[in-house]
Amino acid sequence: MQGDARRYAAAILKRLQQRHLKNAFCCYGTGEKVLLGVGRAASLELDETDSLDAIWAGIDNFIESNGNDYIFGFIGFDPANQLNKKIDDYRQKIDLFVPATVIECRDSGCRLLKGILNDVNIDDEKRDNNAIDTVSEWPELKDITTDNTDAVAIDKLDRSELRDRYAASAACFIDEIRLGALERATLARKIKVELEFDLARTFLCDQSRHQHSRSFYFSNEKISFAGQCPELLAEGNTGSFATHKLSGTWSKDDKTPIDEMSSRFLSDPRIIAEHRSAIVAIEKSLNAIGKVESTKFQVMELPTLLHGWSEFITRPKDKVSVARCLRSVFPFGVNPVSQGFRLLAEHEEFCRGPYYGLTGCIEPDGEFSFVQVLRSAFVDDEGSFLMAGAAITSHSTPALEAEETRTKLFGVQVFSNTDS
Repeated sequence: MQGDARRYAAAILKRLQQRHLKNAFCCYGTGEKVLLGVGRAASLELDETDSLDAIWAGIDNFIESNGNDYIFGFIGFDPANQLNKKIDDYRQKIDLFVPATVIECRDSGCRLLKGILNDVNIDDEKRDNNAIDTVSEWPELKDITTDNTDAVAIDKLDRSELRDRYAASAACFIDEIRLGALERATLARKIKVELEFDLARTFLCDQSRHQHSRSFYFSNEKISFAGQCPELLAEGNTGSFATHKLSGTWSKDDKTPIDEMSSRFLSDPRIIAEHRSAIVAIEKSLNAIGKVESTKFQVMELPTLLHGWSEFITRPKDKVSVARCLRSVFPFGVNPVSQGFRLLAEHEEFCRGPYYGLTGCIEPDGEFSFVQVLRSAFVDDEGSFLMAGAAITSHSTPALEAEETRTKLFGVQVFSNTDS
């Protein structure tokens, strides 16, 4: 792992945090390349509004106004889907910013792309060649372990009474589906954890390792989160971008050959129904902006999970903005929207914040990459927590959906700061 770009980014952040970094930052990428943005040169500003279109217009204006710069951050689920209309504390729900300093970390080393190294106190002298060629020798890098043996067991965090409560809520959604008032809904649960998370190590985890996986670590004055997710919803540019939509989850069985397990997975009526309902929605949204080519219903194998997934390549037919592309892939999670959001508001007694939204970055050349915020650990003013959800359809049962959220929690490697 010495050549893992994420390790270099984590070492830089660790040094900054030791020097009491208070600025917002965002790491995003893979083991081959991570972009790290630190500090605010400009930030998205939103007013409290009841208009979903106004929220997206604000996002659009911010991205277009800073189109020749780097933009990092996240677009959270609640206001972007109008589940929670009040966004006065928007940086816990949406936070896009232009960083003052940008560093590119590769598996071979790091270099400064924007700003001055002294701005973030990385080195004591400026480097004319913009190379940060000493990172590989920093003690911080040696201190960052990628040994997963001391990850906190999810069994210790996911108490049975929490699963029972979730199952009861799932039963209410299933009743609405049987009555014909609802087709599908992704119901989430939040698990508060009495630990101080080490988010840098979660950023380095590989429980969701796949060619489409992206690792992320975001922090501002309101909320921090880190994880790795293979649901890469938008990567490319406004001329052509790829979407990899996941829906349907099984826990891997080490005793069953993967070919046999994949065949059974692809023929499971519950998995088929769940995946089809998700694909119909996103395909309709993508077709509204351009020509779409798709490869549907494949099996994605992760270290501990199997997912159903489909790939879409969208080529917008007219000139569209980055925000329009992002809005086309943004997950509503419910169908129909009005009834689904009413039930979510009744049964989810929390703000999702970044969870189930998008996080990523936009580069000055217009290339963008945004992944869904899943498989993550979170920290805010109230402490540490995890979140997981399951898509409820006509084939669901309360017990199965509760167990699926538990399966997904095993896709997050959680570390405590007291471990290292």
